[in-house]
Amino acid sequence: MEGQHAKNRFLKGQASVEMLATVGLVMLLLVPILILLLVGAQVRFEDLASVQASASARVMSDSINEVWVEGQGSSKVAVVNLPSSLEEISFTGNEVVLTLRSGGAQTQVTYPYFGKLADDDQDEKITDKRGLMAIRFYNDGGVVRFDYEGKQ
Repeated sequence: MEGQHAKNRFLKGQASVEMLATVGLVMLLLVPILILLLVGAQVRFEDLASVQASASARVMSDSINEVWVEGQGSSKVAVVNLPSSLEEISFTGNEVVLTLRSGGAQTQVTYPYFGKLADDDQDEKITDKRGLMAIRFYNDGGVVRFDYEGKQ
């Protein structure tokens, strides 16, 4: 009887060791795969933010052009989706410039416009907006101005 009892304890110990070895092997295979997936997801996220910023810059640029061409009294509300890595939006040198922070470095996405933007609006820098943002562009005496919620 004692031999039977010792044999059962040995089998329980063997099953535990086999289970630990199996779990360890699975973890050994899964951890590198998960790390690769997470690194790849970060790169795709940065690419997505750049594409999102480019689309937003294009929409703002096209809105400035459209309102300027339509003349006095015209207006348009553009809804843009700004990426979470956005640092600022500026309007300089007839370009809409979105500055992004990605991977510790700054990236600028630019899109040109030919409409005449008011001088005081060209100095405007939008730094506190992320996600969906509505911007109202309007023609005021031959120059384009813009407003958004929270503008000073």
